Amino acid sequence: MRQQGKTLETIERELNRAISCIKRIIDRYNETNSYKDRPRSGRPRISTQKDDRNLIRLVKKNRTEPSHVLANQWKLSNGKTASSSLVRRRLLANKLEWNFAVKKPRLSANHVKARKTFCKMVK
Repeated sequence: MRQQGKTLETIERELNRAISCIKRIIDRYNETNSYKDRPRSGRPRISTQKDDRNLIRLVKKNRTEPSHVLANQWKLSNGKTASSSLVRRRLLANKLEWNFAVKKPRLSANHVKARKTFCKMVK
């Protein structure tokens, strides 16, 4: 629209957007020849969302595994290896506990007898 010779005000009225928004888009296009966002600063993520879903599936299958064992089992799509702290961060981000589940001890024969006598007494 700007290349057709229209002013910012007419573009604003036609698109029902603010002039600052239109000017920002035009400036971005003039700098990069694209309307897409510029790359963000910061370190890129090592795992994708698909990798995160695979980790959650792995955790639900192996509830008693510690995070360093899960890190060794977790296959990332880019071929890199994951650390145990990355496993814990990804699980906390998905609202899962990163602590491994503790197995409960089995009841001994004495516990079973005591429980039965208690139940008979209460009955």
